[in-house]
Amino acid sequence: MKASEIVKKFGGTLVGPDIEIEKVSPPEDATPDSLVFLFEQGKEKEIRTRAGVLVCKEKPSVDVAHSYIIVSDPRKYMVQALSLFVKETRLNPGVSNEAYVDPTAKLGENVTVGQWSYIGYGTEIGENTVIYPHVFIGDNVKIGTGVKIYPFVYIGNDTFIGNRVVIHSGTKIGTDGFGFLKTQEGYLKIPQVGRVVIEDDVEIGANCAIDRATIGETRIGKGVKLDNLIQIGHNVTVGEHTVMAAQTGIAGSTKIGKWVMMGGQVGVADHLEIGDRAIIMAKSGVSKSVPPRKIYEGYMARERRQYLKSRSLFDRLPEFVERLKRLEREVFGNETENTEK
Repeated sequence: MKASEIVKKFGGTLVGPDIEIEKVSPPEDATPDSLVFLFEQGKEKEIRTRAGVLVCKEKPSVDVAHSYIIVSDPRKYMVQALSLFVKETRLNPGVSNEAYVDPTAKLGENVTVGQWSYIGYGTEIGENTVIYPHVFIGDNVKIGTGVKIYPFVYIGNDTFIGNRVVIHSGTKIGTDGFGFLKTQEGYLKIPQVGRVVIEDDVEIGANCAIDRATIGETRIGKGVKLDNLIQIGHNVTVGEHTVMAAQTGIAGSTKIGKWVMMGGQVGVADHLEIGDRAIIMAKSGVSKSVPPRKIYEGYMARERRQYLKSRSLFDRLPEFVERLKRLEREVFGNETENTEK
């Protein structure tokens, strides 16, 4: 791929010869045929060997590349340019002879279904969707256009999936929610008869679980990005463009706002509300609703300024205890020492 092809597609100004690019490299591993990104001026010293093409805001004073692409935002440019180097597993187009597609299912143009996948009764799949091998799609599922579903994904009955959704390997969507009624004889299972709705442009990581609603729907809003190993309970609503890091768990019937950010291993209790643009720091346990635009941290989670103040005092407890002992000795003398013995 020529440097000029990247510039033609994503913009920027090419300075120097039109280098043939074979790969993308970090600065320390640059080679004469690699594309390298420089996010901060002054970091060019990390480029040990002269790079093929360097993407940067301005040409460095030291000549560290054969050519340069000058752009206003190298980070955004990297995200765009990397799309040209993604290597997908090749599948034969069309429906594999070793896949099962129910006669009542409707598949749009250019749909690919890999070996040993199952598509159930009344399911509809939009054009240009790719379904890898070993995928189970139940009855009356609706899947939009340009969707990508990787191996070993389970999609339960009545699930709705929008356009351009990506679902990574091992994820389960539409499994039963954790609903049981405690009785004197034991726990009585509550039938889960709702569904899951995944809106457009959602990406779901590997080995996530999104439970169907007890009644109604569990909904994942437009543009949501879920990391690996995330649990979404029944009847949860996740607002548009929210992001969650790995091992986060959301209990049933909680409502997450728009543009919320959650770190790894966050736990959120049931029937709460997390306001728009709130931030929940990693390993926090959320036991009460969080207002919009607030930062919460800790177990149990509270506003970050309060948490940091409490944490600072907690870390000083040994010091406070020693000071208290000294004061007791000054006031009570030997009487305190005898009591301690």
